[in-house]
Amino acid sequence: MKIAPSKILVVDDQPEVGWLFGKVLGEEGYQVLTAETGEEALAKIKKEQPDLIFLDVHMPGQDGIALLRSIQKSRSRQLVIMLTGHGQVETAVEAMKLGAYDYLTKPLPNDRLKIIVRNALETVGLSREVHGLKQEASKRWSWDRFIGGSPQMQNVFDLVRKVATHDVTVLLRGESGTGKELVARAVHAESLRQTHPFVPLDCATLPEALVESEIFGYEKGAFTGAMDRKPGRFERADKGTLFLDEVGNLAPHVQMKLLRVLQESEVERLGGKEVISVDVRLIAATNMDLEDLMRRGVFRDDLFHRLNVFVISLPPLREREGDLELLSKYFLEKINRELDRSTAEISEEAMAIMRRYAWPGNIRELQNTLQSAVILAGDSILPQHLPVRLLNGHAPSQPPLETGSTSERREESLSTQTVSRTGGAKTASMKQVAKKAERDLIVETLDNCYWNKAKAARQLGVDYKTLYNKIKAYHITQDSKP
Repeated sequence: MKIAPSKILVVDDQPEVGWLFGKVLGEEGYQVLTAETGEEALAKIKKEQPDLIFLDVHMPGQDGIALLRSIQKSRSRQLVIMLTGHGQVETAVEAMKLGAYDYLTKPLPNDRLKIIVRNALETVGLSREVHGLKQEASKRWSWDRFIGGSPQMQNVFDLVRKVATHDVTVLLRGESGTGKELVARAVHAESLRQTHPFVPLDCATLPEALVESEIFGYEKGAFTGAMDRKPGRFERADKGTLFLDEVGNLAPHVQMKLLRVLQESEVERLGGKEVISVDVRLIAATNMDLEDLMRRGVFRDDLFHRLNVFVISLPPLREREGDLELLSKYFLEKINRELDRSTAEISEEAMAIMRRYAWPGNIRELQNTLQSAVILAGDSILPQHLPVRLLNGHAPSQPPLETGSTSERREESLSTQTVSRTGGAKTASMKQVAKKAERDLIVETLDNCYWNKAKAARQLGVDYKTLYNKIKAYHITQDSKP
């Protein structure tokens, strides 16, 4: 198997050795570089970053053992294979103790050389893949991202640490915007699966018809538009973690298929007959009252019990005493870096308004609010830089968990916010006033979310389809103003 791009550096004081390697391996599609001294080799390693190094044990000046020490000291990630002559095996073994991958005795048969190179480069590829996954995990997750000194959040941190290394299903419960995906990533990053994929899927932002194909995948021709085979999220998360956000939105037939996967550790793509074994840890999240959904026959009891193994409940921001200030400071610094701004502080008057607000969108709403304020502010965020909903103090307090039918609940959520903006007025023109207020609320939220409709829907507490229909009904565009 040819692995590209691949560079091979041959370090030998005999030019004919480098020429021979270049001829044999060049025919296999590899790029072969040569160096005749240790100094030349170090310069080429730094400049070219070869994937594999062949290093002669005995060279004039800096010999192979000394050069190997220099390569190891530079923390280069290349594999080094020592080249020895007859009678130099002991020296080669010493090199392997210092970290060399292998040693070969010259002259080497061409066929064997090709096999050794292929196997070594496959090892390099696997090593770099693992290293890349670890780096990606460290980028996405750090305990520093968990901000919270309140007892409620300290309890969440403790639960994450306790459950992470136990390979059980976790159910995260809490309002929208409380940081459920962040907690899911923390559990994955602290688990034994951390070097394998973390695959998220928000079940609330995709149309119902797409959720099933995204989770389980599909075969070519499974439905109109299925032009090729596509692995599902379970397959992509194999050996890792699958995070299903807003799992309460799953349709009954999808719930049934999900239950079977959890029971059998097997998945079938839509339109397929092949049974595919998967090894996946599931983390689910919801802002709904699953018990109420079960009582009304909307959510399967057996699936609930499969998910409800280890529960972490995330507190709403309004119940996290003292954390508003900590989070505001963290987001202010982060937003300043991202936007290249220098807003130094939040004035006490603005912070007092923020403390009185109920934050129905929780941490997500706080971040969006501060982002908008930083754009408007100079050195300090003042009350006039805050959104109207904070100044009016009319934001509704979101209930701990959503109940009611999906469509009724989402419509009611948006209507409740609208009534709060109109002061609950009961006049003949109530409908007109409510519609205008609802439209203004949608435009304002879209502006705060930079017209990311999925984010706006979550902040408003409705699903994507409801928001899309409202935008269409009110003829809202990016040029619209509240």
